[in-house]
Order: sequence, then C-alpha cells, then structure tokens
Amino acid sequence: MSTTHPFIFKEAQPLSEEDRIPVLDIGPSLAGEPGALGRLGEEVRLALEDIGFFFIENHGVPQLLIDRVFAENARFHAQPLERKLAVKVNSKGLGYMPSGLQRPKYHRGKTPGKPDIGEAFFIGREVQAKTRDVDTPNPLYQGGNLWPEDLPGFRDTLIEYFEAMEALSLRLLPVYATALGLPEHFFDPAFVHSRPLGILRVSHYPATQCEENQFNASPHIDGDFITILAQSEIPGLELRTPEKKWIQAPALPGTFLVNAGEILRLWSNGRFRSTWHRVINQSGRDRYAIPFFYSPSPDTLIDCVETCRDVEHPPQYRPVTVREYTEWFSHKVFVHLKDKLGRSPYYEGDRPDSAE
Repeated sequence: MSTTHPFIFKEAQPLSEEDRIPVLDIGPSLAGEPGALGRLGEEVRLALEDIGFFFIENHGVPQLLIDRVFAENARFHAQPLERKLAVKVNSKGLGYMPSGLQRPKYHRGKTPGKPDIGEAFFIGREVQAKTRDVDTPNPLYQGGNLWPEDLPGFRDTLIEYFEAMEALSLRLLPVYATALGLPEHFFDPAFVHSRPLGILRVSHYPATQCEENQFNASPHIDGDFITILAQSEIPGLELRTPEKKWIQAPALPGTFLVNAGEILRLWSNGRFRSTWHRVINQSGRDRYAIPFFYSPSPDTLIDCVETCRDVEHPPQYRPVTVREYTEWFSHKVFVHLKDKLGRSPYYEGDRPDSAE
C-alpha cells in the first residue's frame, strides 16, 4: 500500500450554487489536443468530488439521433397498455415496466413508499449488435431483449443509440482514469477488452400530479459506473447536494448530463460521489427521458484503486465483483426484481448514507 497520494486527496472547493453542475467541453480531449485530457480529468475530478454530476458538450453524438430516440420513446408509450404488456419486463429486467412496479426500497427496515408514477422500456446490448463481439451472450443484461411488434424503426433506432452511447462511454474512460491519477488505459481490461454491461432506459413520466410522498422516480442512486442522460426539453430531475439541499438540474440543449454510479464510488474509495437524485414532473406535460447506464464486465473485481488509499485513507469497502454487486443492488433497490441477493461491498451491510 502506498503512503501518500497528494493529487487525489487534494481538497475540492465547493462550487457556487449557479455553477454547482459544471458544463465541461470534452471536444478538445476527444480530438486528442495536447494537454486537453489532463485538463478535463482535473475538471471531472472536481465535479465528482463535489456534486457527482457534470454536463458535457461537444460530445460528437448527432442531435438528430437523440431527437429520433425521444420520438420513438413517445411513440412506444403512446401505445395501448395491452400492446406494451406483450413485452412486459422479464427476469433480466429487460422489456416494458408499467407504472407501479418501480418502488425503491433503500432503507433497511423501512416500509417502501408509494409506487412511482412512471413507465419505462429497457434494453441491453443486442446480441447481433455490429460494433462488438457478442457471439456468446453475457449472463447479465446481455441478450434477451424484448421488442414490440408493428413498431417499425423502434428497434433499429434504439440499437443505434445504444451503440452511440457505448462508444461515448468508452471514449470517456481515459478521462476517469486521469481524474483518479491512474494510467490512461487503466479501465480498458474491464470495458474495452471484455463484455461490459449496458442498459438503455426509455422512460415516460406522465403529467399526472404526484401525491404526497410520491415521485415519478423516487430518490435513488445509480448502481453502475457511469450514467449518461440526454437533455429533455422538460426539466424534472433534482439532485441532492452534499449540504442535503435538493436542486433542479437545468435542461441545457445539446449537452449530456453525466453522473457517477456506485461502482465508481467503490473503486475510488468513496472519493467520487454517487449522488442521490429524483424525478418530479410538475410541468403539466408528459416528460420523457433516455438514460444510459454503463458498467464493467460481470467478472471485474471492484477493489479500491491504489491512488485512493494510503495509511490515513484505508479501503472503506470489501472487494466485490460486478456480478455480485449488481445482483445485490438490483435486489436491494427495486421491489419488482426478484433475482437472488448478491454480495454487498459495505461492511455494515447497507450504504451508509441515505436520501433523508
């Protein structure tokens, strides 16, 4: 174990309220401009140590493709309920999840609140996707996609967007490695040279008013490595700051909102925040969202990286594979998922903080 890592343990300075979620230009880094990766890595480090979220611009994903996915989202959810139930969510968590099935249950011993008002359609990597070698399906979220009939263009558009999001996620890996003071290709074995896990969620939050103690998406954290959210024209996403204040994320056209998940928090020994967030649609209009969740391959061991531990900062979490953690997290978070309980990385058996 190394003795000191001044880079990673340098204290982050809180950002002002109006700049709490920074907007980062990733274009120069993606273009390989000299010094751009180091500068962007430092900006990402500051954002993830403070609020756990940041916007990215000049990301290279065509706006036309994003618009098409939002249109397909609305088209799918406009179908009669019986048509959507024909592809009801399966044991892998893929397919259509009707309103009322999502009810996070983070707090041990606490009765779950009212079901969320929202519906969603989930896909993982399509087995025949052209961009990756997927001849042998992965047992977690690999294959098993359910596709609606008589909805031409829906499947092709979602697969195209999934692949674009995966490509962007892979291009961001050197940024995260740099932010942690690690070699640029540190994360390649877990993602580039293996079969990582990806989930695209196509969500619909109706204009229906939530009751007291009810949400469109209850306060939650993400159990992945990185989440990328295209911008909806209707705001509704709220984040909880380290000061336990809920703030609304602005809708910034042409950007993606990116946040760290629990896997990155575990890898960084808690240095990078996986921030509690929720959705409350108060617009009086239907709101749509298309978050993409990305994680390492199931057999990857999540253990505290060398640059995030020293004598004064010993590892806080036990090592755990992505497979074990994903099973545990899915069972812990959602009532409607009945998969076996995996292994928790937390010594006390539960995440230490909460959305309270």
